[in-house]
Amino acid sequence: MWSASLYLKDSTSARFVAGGLAEAELLLGSPLPPLPPPDREGGRNVFAVRFHPQLRTLQMRFLQGLLAQIGAEGAVPPGRDTLPRDQADYEEALERLLQSVRASDRRLGLLNLCWLALTRDVAESLRELEAKNPTIKKGKYSLHPLLSSFYKRVNQAARRMVDRSGPGKSAFLAGTRENTALVDALLDDGFAFTELSISDVDFNLFLAANKRYRLSADVFFELYSILQRETERRLREGDRGLLSRIARHLPDLPKDHWQTPAGAVKVMMNSHVLPYLLADAWTTGTRLMSSARIKAETEKRKPAEIVDAFLDLVSGVKRFEIVAHLRDQVALHGPFGTSLEDRVSRGLRLYEFGDSAAVINSAVNASVLFLDLRGFTKTSEGHISERDLTRELYAVFDEFVPHVRRFGGTVDKFLGDGIMVTYGTDHLDPLNPLNALRTAILCQETLQRLRAEGKTYFKMGIAIHYGRVYIARFIADEEAVQTTVIGRNVNLAGRLSSGSKRSGDEDDDHGGGGGTSGRDSGLSVLIDATGALVNEGIAISRDTLVQLESQLPLVHVEKGGKGVMEYFDEPISKRIQLSYAGDAKFKGVGSSFPVYAVSFEG
Repeated sequence: MWSASLYLKDSTSARFVAGGLAEAELLLGSPLPPLPPPDREGGRNVFAVRFHPQLRTLQMRFLQGLLAQIGAEGAVPPGRDTLPRDQADYEEALERLLQSVRASDRRLGLLNLCWLALTRDVAESLRELEAKNPTIKKGKYSLHPLLSSFYKRVNQAARRMVDRSGPGKSAFLAGTRENTALVDALLDDGFAFTELSISDVDFNLFLAANKRYRLSADVFFELYSILQRETERRLREGDRGLLSRIARHLPDLPKDHWQTPAGAVKVMMNSHVLPYLLADAWTTGTRLMSSARIKAETEKRKPAEIVDAFLDLVSGVKRFEIVAHLRDQVALHGPFGTSLEDRVSRGLRLYEFGDSAAVINSAVNASVLFLDLRGFTKTSEGHISERDLTRELYAVFDEFVPHVRRFGGTVDKFLGDGIMVTYGTDHLDPLNPLNALRTAILCQETLQRLRAEGKTYFKMGIAIHYGRVYIARFIADEEAVQTTVIGRNVNLAGRLSSGSKRSGDEDDDHGGGGGTSGRDSGLSVLIDATGALVNEGIAISRDTLVQLESQLPLVHVEKGGKGVMEYFDEPISKRIQLSYAGDAKFKGVGSSFPVYAVSFEG
């Protein structure tokens, strides 16, 4: 799934993880828990999230009451002692919120995003309280059992309430492949409520107060130091067993980083390296048992319990580093403000969680590309078997998909004799219309080559239209979800690609009628006097042209007595030419539809 890339962290800036996909899947399951699409802002992924305005107030009162309950001084303002009522109010509001998120999720990952944002909000609230009263810093680490049990109870209650609205509804919406590891890590591992990032963790305070891990800070650091030194020694000496594990399980860790102390830590804490080190009873085992601190601990409890607690903590730390990396991409917004209005007006998403969960701007500005083969119907009705026809389609479409992937497109669906591709449904990018155009040009060039090689007789009409589309997710069964875009602009793109098809065996360059022929590339987009469109080339809408003009240094020239806009595109090494073909008329569309033809050289 595309959202897996959100879990990857730069290995050189990470503290404990190497940042690779395999490591993330080992810690959080495969496939990784889904997340909805973020927006790209300032070169980074951003999830803009807004909670119901009352939730933060209820949450703060709830946290103050819990801190007072465990004896934190000054946690509750004088004169207010209403923990039972505050907890009940917060629990009721949070349960309603989680019900709405579950009912709206449709395997998009909204619930995972909601919990990322919720735990970040709790951590920020505790930090705010701590800034006013520093004595809270020590007490907050004792909150984990209370917070974990509370939030897990509310999460389970919300699931039950969704099921009551329809037996099995929650399971149907979540699917049989639901991965709860992200939410489990947030609620169980003990870091997410009290820390904002892995660099904030004070292991001495954390392990002294948090009973989630049955290990003292002294013993943890002793084990950690011995294993780190052992790793550094083996790296210097070129230990084959260690090097083979690094090559296999840490491929994203630069080799020049191995010999640094930070690199040795990531190697040592890898889930495939630690067992290798600990299994060496002659070397590592001897070094561990020669430590007075560890030896004293083994007199109180079994060595296996100590090692198990250490491995549990290491896994929790690494999970939290990945989780914190995800949460860094969450931007919490207040209930109002011009920044939100500006965001929505620019077509960016806003994930709003309240009594009714919603994705504002699930309707996004996107470029829709249709590739429509010519002659498919006639060929399928002729003397050709279904198997041979399918093989010919494979030969064509298999060549197109790499072009789509190269320029960031998403194959929305295969349509028998065509493909529908979208650009901009994952994140907003001003270059999406240009990337769609690049894809169209390379696909037409590829089809021309296949025709020249005798591998196909199909021609093709391609259309690109830019406009507002709505992203819909249809649940096909217990596992599959079909995501597609719907709306008027999708229909217009389809009309623009097919137009009035002429028969597939007419390979001559028809010059009749008005319009423009792309003779440089051997393609044509023609519109006759009645407004009928014949598309055997690449046609784009005026809305698409406007977007291209805003991003490209188009040069206006005269060519063949007509005005042409030109641009040389370096990534595909083609001179792109855009020219007005005429106004097309489509059935059911009230006004005429300006169409522009695309040709190319190079």
